[in-house]
Amino acid sequence: MPNLNATLMRSVPVLVALRRLQDYYAEQVSPQAEMIEVLDDQNQKLRAARDLLLPRLMSGEIAV
Repeated sequence: MPNLNATLMRSVPVLVALRRLQDYYAEQVSPQAEMIEVLDDQNQKLRAARDLLLPRLMSGEIAV
């Protein structure tokens, strides 16, 4: 919205969940968020290994 500003935003009601519900949600989601980070790190390492090995495999430098 081009005319959206701080004054207008102050008049917009925002619902906030109870703290215990926020804590429960964070408790439930945290393991998945950690797994996403671990899998992302593994994907980056696998990409680097592929980029290193694939040209050597294609050239015959490394036998299959």
